Amino acid sequence: MDRDQLLNALSMMGLTNREAEVFLTILERGEASVKDILESVDIHQPQLYNILTSLLRRGFIKVSSGRPKLYSAYSLPTIIDTYISTLTSVKELIKGAKRRHHESQRIYMTYGIDGINNGIVEVLNNAEVEVYGEIPVWLLKRNLRSFIETLRRDVRLYLIVYPSLEGVDLSALKDHGDQVWIKVNRLGDFLLLAADLSIGIYASRRGTMRRSDAYGYVLYDTDMLARLMTIFTSTWRESEDALYINPEEGKYPRRFLSMFFAILTIQALLSRGHNPVVIVKGTYLKNGEPVELRERVSNINMYNRVSNIVLNTGNAQYSIGGYDAELEDIEAREIVIESLN
Repeated sequence: MDRDQLLNALSMMGLTNREAEVFLTILERGEASVKDILESVDIHQPQLYNILTSLLRRGFIKVSSGRPKLYSAYSLPTIIDTYISTLTSVKELIKGAKRRHHESQRIYMTYGIDGINNGIVEVLNNAEVEVYGEIPVWLLKRNLRSFIETLRRDVRLYLIVYPSLEGVDLSALKDHGDQVWIKVNRLGDFLLLAADLSIGIYASRRGTMRRSDAYGYVLYDTDMLARLMTIFTSTWRESEDALYINPEEGKYPRRFLSMFFAILTIQALLSRGHNPVVIVKGTYLKNGEPVELRERVSNINMYNRVSNIVLNTGNAQYSIGGYDAELEDIEAREIVIESLN
């Protein structure tokens, strides 16, 4: 990285041009007195003292106790780590404030590709369990680093990419093979990325192609996300595997908020001779009472728009549906595959 790039990076961290020049001068010298700095930087002495005070206060440099005072810089990796830690703390505070705010606001519009891109990053940053959706390949490439950072938090990823995966380096994604299931579809329905059925970004397929006047919607509405997910899961069945999650690999217990992907995983385990134990947390549809069951799956139903599992507790048999279930006994809020057998 050349000096101009370093100056630009330091300005992104909040330093003025003069502060960045003084900091780099100290960094390059190892240590420097006021006289040394004045010989290298075209600056008045009173202004230099103000800059040194600012750099000291913000933790970019340190100063000796002797005479003359010698200033030395903290290493850039140390400063960057501290900066990232501070930003992470601020981000968590902001996320908490946003959750309270979004209790009343459910749908927002976002304009331009940068606005849509920020929506994608926000969805990924808020994911705790799973992310699902459809995305054009050029937006995947643009945000590949954010997807990988999400996987590092043990979030699972179910993604349809269209029209192909051409130009995508899958090696980093393969490092998280037990978390990533990617399919390819030549057409795709739309841009949709949802996290835990609590936040999502949506834009029309054509809208993401018109980059100059693109717009989309940031959604905090579970019902609307569930309707879009119905279209997504239909397309999922028709798409071709590119990276596949082997259900026999990876960590268990494994928690699911999407009934569709819970069923696909259970179905795959059953077909391989396993007899998984599941925990279902949800609500009885008959009376609205909360329920938690732990049992082995006795049956799976997947036809038309119906997807459910059946548990036999010995005393009774229960059908378990996902969000907005109507035909089943229980609406599941989450399903945990506790163990393979």
